[in-house]
Amino acid sequence: MGFIRPPVEENIFNWETIFQESLMVALPETHLLANQFNIPLTSLGNESFILFPRKIAPGLYDLIISLCQQAGFSPHVAQEAIQMQTTVSLVAADMGIAIVPASLQNLQRTGVVYKNIQEATAKVALAMTWRKNETSPTLQRFLHTVRALRECF
Repeated sequence: MGFIRPPVEENIFNWETIFQESLMVALPETHLLANQFNIPLTSLGNESFILFPRKIAPGLYDLIISLCQQAGFSPHVAQEAIQMQTTVSLVAADMGIAIVPASLQNLQRTGVVYKNIQEATAKVALAMTWRKNETSPTLQRFLHTVRALRECF
């Protein structure tokens, strides 16, 4: 059992969306756009981006690339990072900017500010996944608990 950003491309797993959230722009706190409330995507065309490798999160990667292309540019990828915490640390080190799920702002990393994207964007999903043939009582209780918590939000 685990948590992933769908889609799941392996046919041996079941998955179920449990949460959807907006995207935000993570900027170094010294960035020229850091004082704006909403960031237009078109203003990011000349920026260096920090992205997840496509093989790690293809749905998120493709969405970010698509958003940039709709804004009229292909992002210049300066660095790839496989962990959200690493992405935020690279932004704090002024190595680039990142488009990230809104929940990432809960990390509250010094040197990073999170800004809303001015344009309406698709939401990104978080899903739970498990092996298709897994029937253990522990897994079933866990799935039941997550589903019940999802209903609270």
